[in-house]
Amino acid sequence: MCDLVAVNEEDTERIRQNIRDLDKGLGAYQTGENNQTYTQWQQLTCKITPKLLHEVLPPHGCFSSATGSAYEDEEMAAVLKKLKQQAPAMAEQGVSAADLQSIIDAEPTADCASTDRFNFTPINIRHSFPPHATPDELRRFSKDKSWLLRSILQSRTCEDILGEFQLAFLVILVGQNFCGIEHWKRILHLVLGSAEVLGDARVVETVVVPVLRCFMSQLRVCPHEFVASVLEQDNFVAEILQEFVLNVYESGGGLDPEIARLRAVLKMFDWVLPEGQQLQTKADEEEGEYAPQVVDL
Repeated sequence: MCDLVAVNEEDTERIRQNIRDLDKGLGAYQTGENNQTYTQWQQLTCKITPKLLHEVLPPHGCFSSATGSAYEDEEMAAVLKKLKQQAPAMAEQGVSAADLQSIIDAEPTADCASTDRFNFTPINIRHSFPPHATPDELRRFSKDKSWLLRSILQSRTCEDILGEFQLAFLVILVGQNFCGIEHWKRILHLVLGSAEVLGDARVVETVVVPVLRCFMSQLRVCPHEFVASVLEQDNFVAEILQEFVLNVYESGGGLDPEIARLRAVLKMFDWVLPEGQQLQTKADEEEGEYAPQVVDL
């Protein structure tokens, strides 16, 4: 047993000033009710549970910027499909079948058996309609993600969805792994792109509002360069937020106070979110311009 030795005030202060040098592998963990950093961290991680980490992260809870996910499989399948579709045109340009096959074989393939992969809940945002959907359901749910959201909620809880939304954000912001941003974008699209569920008070209270508030908390800690290089890419965030505002407006405006808070946060990045009436007018004009026309034959 070691005997504890009293340390004088001078040595105590010296150790306190250099406490971060005691172990270079440790990070500062700031606590306290009045500590803003700790409060922000709680808001960013409050739904990330040990169970969720065990389910999503690779074995031993470790990942790197090279850790993959099922989204890479989707991307690779799309590339190979496009190459095969372009085969006739490439043949006309003098590319032989053997050369085309060598190009396909040269494409890197995802190692589905690898353990170094995130196991996020699969969200096929493009296939958001029920099996054997009618033409009307295909049209409606290809844009409105409500059916897909309800389908996922049958196997995953509201807490799971919010936890994965928080974890995916930290995977890209802290872990610099772009598999995180893809899953984050899909959850944002899934939840804020669901119009029909806005009439379901339970889903709004347990999923829509928590995800929206979490999104605002995430924006508050984002460096401006991260927003410019990642979140503004392809104009995705702006488009999905406008769609959400329009959906809320058409549903009766029950979430207007939340949207007002959102506008205040967006001002940090000089983003302007149009009013619901403006978006409705624009949508009506576009629908009128491209609406089907009946002609006499």
